[in-house]
Amino acid sequence: MVKVTYLYHSGFTVELDRHLLIFDYYKGELPKVPEGKQPVIFASHKHQDHFQLSVLKWGEQASANTRYFFGNDIKMNEKYLERKGIDPVILERVKRMHGRECFELPQKQDGMESDADSQPARSGQDTLRVETLRSTDEGVAFLVQAEGISIYHAGDLNHWFWAEEPESWNAQMERDYRAEIDRITGRYFDIAFVPLDPRLRAGYCLGMDYFLKKVKAQHIFPMHMWNKYSVIRQYKETPTGKLFADQIADISKENKEFVIK
Repeated sequence: MVKVTYLYHSGFTVELDRHLLIFDYYKGELPKVPEGKQPVIFASHKHQDHFQLSVLKWGEQASANTRYFFGNDIKMNEKYLERKGIDPVILERVKRMHGRECFELPQKQDGMESDADSQPARSGQDTLRVETLRSTDEGVAFLVQAEGISIYHAGDLNHWFWAEEPESWNAQMERDYRAEIDRITGRYFDIAFVPLDPRLRAGYCLGMDYFLKKVKAQHIFPMHMWNKYSVIRQYKETPTGKLFADQIADISKENKEFVIK
């Protein structure tokens, strides 16, 4: 059984048997870590609606085995962390990732990482595997495999379409977005977190449409909605949305839980 909890905006937790994965925490109440589970915290990029320094403090309080995967634009050094009251030794457990990178972390049966986490790992249920795509804004998108579950979290990788931008800018954005999604054409994800941003007006679903046409996803969680949850119902009435309506989660409030069997 897998439990997905919507925190706020683009923030979600995914609770597995041995891990608690936390993606792009912005604000809201972070969960207690069930005994015996390893927290793994992801932040796709430095924008404040996707990353808060408080996740470092929370992670240290939650478990001494917390691991962190951050987009490469999130920069911090020892002196900065000391000024913020955070032990800089935490940097030993932070992996900053560029786009189109892959990192594998071997796991023991209890979910904690093995002593050989700097060595190449054998893929499978005993490995936490993190891949990235380049974002069309800042940082990265995450592709995570853990305990046999595959997860996609877009961060700010999206087909951003702003009517006030020049046509050439919007055309380049479309090319850049499609180039990244085309890299995972045909891939399967058990869980996918994909932007559906109402600020884009008529272009709000361009990124979601292309993703769903190119990638196989069993459970789809819209995000980056700025609390405008009605956009989900709106999308389910579109031609592409109708095809995937049963797979798209109906998010209606913060801390809503979804159980996947």
